[in-house]
Amino acid sequence: MPRSPITQTNHIEVTLKRNSEYGQLHMPEEGVSALMPNAGEALDCYLSIAQAIAGPTDYELVLENFANRLRALIAHDHLDIVLLHPAGMQICYEARMHTSWSHTQSPARPTEESPIRDVLRGDTPYILTDDAWTDPRFHFEGSDSKPLFDANLHSRIVVPLRVQGALIGSLAISSHKTDFYNEELVVLAQGAADLISAYLFALERGKEAKESAVAELEATGREQALRLGALRLTEGMERERQRLGMDLHDQTLADLARIRRRMSRIDGGSVAAQKEINALQDELDHCLDEVRGIVEAMKPGVLQMFGFSEAVEAHLQRCQKHMRREIKMRVQDQTDGQMDTLQDTVRTAMFRIVQEAVNNALKHTACDCIDVRISQDGPNMFVRVDDNGTGISEADLQSKSGISNIKTRADLISATVRFERLADPKGTRVEISVPQTAGQAAGEPLAL
Repeated sequence: MPRSPITQTNHIEVTLKRNSEYGQLHMPEEGVSALMPNAGEALDCYLSIAQAIAGPTDYELVLENFANRLRALIAHDHLDIVLLHPAGMQICYEARMHTSWSHTQSPARPTEESPIRDVLRGDTPYILTDDAWTDPRFHFEGSDSKPLFDANLHSRIVVPLRVQGALIGSLAISSHKTDFYNEELVVLAQGAADLISAYLFALERGKEAKESAVAELEATGREQALRLGALRLTEGMERERQRLGMDLHDQTLADLARIRRRMSRIDGGSVAAQKEINALQDELDHCLDEVRGIVEAMKPGVLQMFGFSEAVEAHLQRCQKHMRREIKMRVQDQTDGQMDTLQDTVRTAMFRIVQEAVNNALKHTACDCIDVRISQDGPNMFVRVDDNGTGISEADLQSKSGISNIKTRADLISATVRFERLADPKGTRVEISVPQTAGQAAGEPLAL
């Protein structure tokens, strides 16, 4: 039958005796006196519990140690601890006997289905019952009370677990017998619950921190694997790009040059025909220049032969030749060639980024001055591309494919890129920074 939280009836008569091995109190299964443990005996038992649960990090082991020592204070046949989880869920851990409360494929169960939900919701300070089989508090529509019958659990004490006043779960102590527990034992049970709640809370936070760290490591590992995979794909694309540049140089450019020579030998026969031929020759000359520029861009021989700063300067000179307006261009290397100590893949990617930044400035900002500065700060290399054009807007950052290409290339080599609109003098700054160790995995260089 239900017990009122403030009414004491039918106290169980028990005999408490000293256990010589553990220095604890043991409550026999069938008591014959009305003695309760005194304060000193209860303190000895609480100290024994504290020693038993300190150290283990496995919930099952902590609970078994706790249950074994608690029997010296409160006799029981079953003990379970419920820990509250987000979204109205809970997880149950059991000792001495195991039921479907903890033996399920999905350990998290809705708190609203728990037969002790009144305690878990904070609706009542505790539950004391002579017989859970007949107590209506344990049985309601949707109640998960079947284990009470399966495990033959009658008398029950249920008290809350709290940490700094916050409800985190419950401790339930059960016996196969009816009319077995009383109000005094509720007090002892609450003392034991207060003792273990802080330890369980620390275990739960440690478990969450570990799971979070593992998830973060896995995510970082996946990100690194994707980056390395994409970087190797970029390496393959770069090799293919250079091969295409060589093919264009050896075949297409040679064919166009041969066609140009043959056209120069054609006699138009008339002024109009010759004028048309001359126009075609001019177009072919322009086509040859464009193809030569594409070949140089796709096959950066200067980068491989002379280094990063010389390759950037060569690219600026090529761009200048194709511009109809006068462009002042300057390259400053303040690192004494340290960019050439980077992995080949990273150095090539940085060169492509600078190419893209220069091309964007020439096409979209109406600038007449471009300044490229190479510097180093600690373990990081920096390349800064400044122009004095119209500047870059937020819309430009979102829309221009060249800017998107810069960001993508930077991500692949673990570089960071910053776009800044300059006010005095007006213009745009693109700054790329990359660690000198970029392009290495576990300290080993990437294979090319």
